[in-house]
Amino acid sequence: MVDGLNKSRLPHWASILGVVAIVLGVFLTAMHGNEWMKQSVIQSNMPASGEMPAADCPLGELDEEGITLSQCEFLVDYVAGFVDAAPEGFADSMKMLSLIGMILAFLSVIIGGALVNYTEWASKAAIAVFAGLALIDLVQFFMIAGAGPIIRDFYLWSILLWLILHAMLLVGAVAGHQSEAAKA
Repeated sequence: MVDGLNKSRLPHWASILGVVAIVLGVFLTAMHGNEWMKQSVIQSNMPASGEMPAADCPLGELDEEGITLSQCEFLVDYVAGFVDAAPEGFADSMKMLSLIGMILAFLSVIIGGALVNYTEWASKAAIAVFAGLALIDLVQFFMIAGAGPIIRDFYLWSILLWLILHAMLLVGAVAGHQSEAAKA
C-alpha cells in the first residue's frame, strides 16, 4: 500500500508547499485584517484637532473589562503616542497595504489548496502571489524603516519575519515550477 502512495503523480513539493501556504495564508489574512481594522478605527475616531481627549474610563466598564483606572489611562496614552509617532500618511498607506495583503493572503489559501491537489496553474499562481506578498513586505519594510523608533519597534520584526517566509515560499514555488517544467 505504501508503494501505491509513493507512485502518485502528484509532486510532493506541491503538497508540502500547499499546506504551508494554507496555514500561513489563514494567519496572514487575519493579521492584515486586524491591521486594516486597527488603522481604520484609529483614523476614524481621531478628533479633527488631532488631540486625544483625556481618558474616559467609567468604573462600570473597567470592572467589566477587568482593568484598573491606571491601565485604562495607559491604553489611551499608548494610542495617542502611536498616533503622534506615525508619519504623515502612515495610516492610509498601512490600510492600503493591509487590504492588498489581505486579498493576496486569502488567494494564497486558495492556491495552497490547488497545490495540495496539484493543478498546473497553481505553481504559476503561487509564484505571482508569493512575489506580491514579498513586495508588500518590502514596501512596508521601507515605510517602517523611515518611521520613528516607536513605529519600528511595533512593526519591524513582524515585517522582517513575513518577508523571510514569503521569500522562502517564493523560492520553493519557483524551484518546484522549474522541476515540473524540466519533467515535461
